[in-house]
Parts: sequence; structure tokens; C-alpha cells
Amino acid sequence: MYRVLLVDDEPNILSALRRSLSAIDARQLDGEALHFEMFTSPEAAISRSDEQDFDLVISDYRMPSMNGVEFLARIMELQPSVPRVIISGYADREAIIAAVNTVHLARFIEKPWDDQVLRQAVASILGSASGVERK
Repeated sequence: MYRVLLVDDEPNILSALRRSLSAIDARQLDGEALHFEMFTSPEAAISRSDEQDFDLVISDYRMPSMNGVEFLARIMELQPSVPRVIISGYADREAIIAAVNTVHLARFIEKPWDDQVLRQAVASILGSASGVERK
């Protein structure tokens, strides 16, 4: 089972992400299922990441208490090898470059996302990580 951490301050976005990603065909994931943990609070997600390893972290960029780069930098301290994705409607080129350089993003996906593009990105990321030993 792949554990996916979803973080966005908007609950409806979290639900939409889960719905979209739940439609990934398990055959694209070597028969593995996806298990989602969703948080509207980056602080709560960080706390959970201290207890549980994840196979993928997907975060919004703009959140009230900290931005996605700050959040993912904290996640990197706890789980350095977990792939990281930012999803954002905030498409400032400098912010994207900073995110890629600071937290070594696996992908940056713009909102509103295309479900097929999102699913392909996640399947690709998890598929490339399938050779890595997971807990």
C-alpha cells in the first residue's frame, strides 16, 4: 500500500484530490492500493509525518500558517527521501523555481489541475519509487 499525505487548507480541494487520485488504476501502481491521510493544517501534517512514513507528499503552495515550500522543507527534515509535489494556482515563476531548488520537487502542478495529468504524475512518481524499500 502506498501512503499519500495530502495537505491543503481547503477541505474541498483535499476531497477533490482524493477523488481524482483514487481513480488511478492499481495496475499502474504494481497492484498496490493508495491510502490517503489528509490535513488542512500543515503543522498537524508535520506532526503526523514524525509518526508515519509516507510514499508521497502533495501540498498546496499558499496556506495561511506557512507556504508549501516551508512545509515541505520541514517534511524533508523528517523524511528526506519522500517525493514531494506542490499544487498551486499561484504560478509565479520565481516561486516555482524556489520550490524546485529548495525542496527538490518531484513535480509542480498548476490549479486547476487536469485529473489525467495529476494521475499520470502520481503513478509515475510512485512507480519510480517502487524499487525503493517501503515500510
